[in-house]
Amino acid sequence: MRILLSFLLLFISFLTSAFEIGNDFRFQKQLPYAYTLDDSKNLKQLIEKNVNWVTETSEPLNLGKVQNPLWLKISLKNLSASDVDLLLSIDNILLDKVTAYIAAQDDPIITLALGDALPLVKRPIKHEAQLVPVKLLAQQHVALYLNIEHSGAINVPLSLWHPIEYIKYKSKFNLIYGIFAGFIIALALMHLVLFSFTKKPYFLYATAFTVLIWLLNTHLYGFSYRYLYGNWQWLQQYAQPLLILLSSCTLLPLLKPYIKGKRLFTLLSVPKRYACAAIGSLSLVLSLLPIDISLASSYVLGFAIIMALLTVFISQWQFNKQQTMYFIAICVFMLFALVHQVSFELGYLSGPQLSTPVSYFCYFIVSLILSFALVRQFISERDLEVEAQQAKLAHSQAQDVLLNEKLKLQEQTQADLEALVDERTFELQVTLRELEDKNRELEKINIEDPLTKIKNRRYFDKRLQMEVRRSRREQSTLSVVMLDIDHFKNINDTYGHLSGDKAICAVADIIKSHLQRPSDEVFRYGGEEFVMLLPNTELEGAQQIAEQIRVAVNSFQLKLDKDTVNLTLSAGVHSAIAIDPKSPHIYTDLADRALYEAKQQGRNQVKIYQP
Repeated sequence: MRILLSFLLLFISFLTSAFEIGNDFRFQKQLPYAYTLDDSKNLKQLIEKNVNWVTETSEPLNLGKVQNPLWLKISLKNLSASDVDLLLSIDNILLDKVTAYIAAQDDPIITLALGDALPLVKRPIKHEAQLVPVKLLAQQHVALYLNIEHSGAINVPLSLWHPIEYIKYKSKFNLIYGIFAGFIIALALMHLVLFSFTKKPYFLYATAFTVLIWLLNTHLYGFSYRYLYGNWQWLQQYAQPLLILLSSCTLLPLLKPYIKGKRLFTLLSVPKRYACAAIGSLSLVLSLLPIDISLASSYVLGFAIIMALLTVFISQWQFNKQQTMYFIAICVFMLFALVHQVSFELGYLSGPQLSTPVSYFCYFIVSLILSFALVRQFISERDLEVEAQQAKLAHSQAQDVLLNEKLKLQEQTQADLEALVDERTFELQVTLRELEDKNRELEKINIEDPLTKIKNRRYFDKRLQMEVRRSRREQSTLSVVMLDIDHFKNINDTYGHLSGDKAICAVADIIKSHLQRPSDEVFRYGGEEFVMLLPNTELEGAQQIAEQIRVAVNSFQLKLDKDTVNLTLSAGVHSAIAIDPKSPHIYTDLADRALYEAKQQGRNQVKIYQP
């Protein structure tokens, strides 16, 4: 069926003039073709219709923006006695979708897919240009049909090449454009190096701007599709509007220091986070819009920003002509590059964009002028700093002369002062010794409970913090025991507060007598409540010490003036390796819970905190 279809296509192509290829063929920049606008999904549907083909012409096809897909018909005939390999170049690398149908005699129809909406690996030739390989046998006639779908203006320049000639052409082209691209990226690296040494923010903004226009150029001329993101179709579609927006917006902080108008300067002095959020939001909106609307919006924003900057710098011409001249030139070349790009997008210009490097040249000039202006600005600032330093140096030298005179006067009085200082120093040393003694006494009073002569709660809090950190660091068990005298209120109510104080002191002495290690210590926690701190003590050891103290208190009889009082106490124990050194209160909270449980279960017992 496909062979019959190819015969039919060849018969139709015979009705049109074919481009003849001889033995000495090298290349042909303009090819004869016929075209029509039709919504057929494939070649079979197109042939089944009775479409009207527009008269053939060899001029580059430029239809502007159209609704229906474009169909092109090209006839080739090999007049030589040998096979010929050819490359059909569609010299508009930004076309969204191109489908090529190759119909040759006695062969089935070959279908090839191209366009920047497809990943690079799916192209018949993995190249930044849209190339259709065609093989012509000796004396063979071939018909080529191209189905083109594009969201923008239809601009389809065609050229036919012998592969060797095309390689020569592309080598020369890549060399020229590679030199331009290398120079631009070298300027970006220069700005980055200057920023790393000088910390001047305008060099950082210049780095970002130069990299962005470098990326825009590589996108417009197809190199990014081949080398950077050939398999990322979304970025291939939306890189152009995003790069136009970002490069235009980067000019605002870059050129803001040179704007003299207070209102506009204040408007541009928004916080960086707000500016980044606004640019990010615009980028997100552009990436969500249809590609034609996104591209048009980015050009409108770019034109608005650059025209505003150009208007401002023209109005400032009289204040600083030399510096303003550079920024006006930057804006003019940026506008010229954008106009050139928009002209291709709207269909006002046609032909192979690769052969008209206007945008590339404009952006190259912009990066060159920008680099020159910023380096000149840095040199000017450095000269001002040198002049300021020289002025400071002269002022410093004058001050040195005055200082020498003052030193002479000071030397005359120094001898008298030394004797007086020695005398005052001796008096001060005596006073400091007295203060140190007083401080020691105050410190002892500050950390010691005046009734029981054991450490107080304030010192306990500091010591607990230290021991929790040590437990966390050494991964050792820290035990805390909370102790409380049972029915202490009855003692106070029955025998008076002095008897209660005796009971507290007696219990404190009993507890101290059961602490054997220097690191173990008891503290008065408040009222009739005590707390023991037992570093490097497991739960069993802490429970044992608490039980021994409970038994000792239980067997102790407090002798008052006329009566003898039996005392009991309850205890709560918590032992653990510290996990969070910032929460030492966990130990006292959990030990207090165990103490509360001992109180609730009848008092005069030791309880362990059980989670």
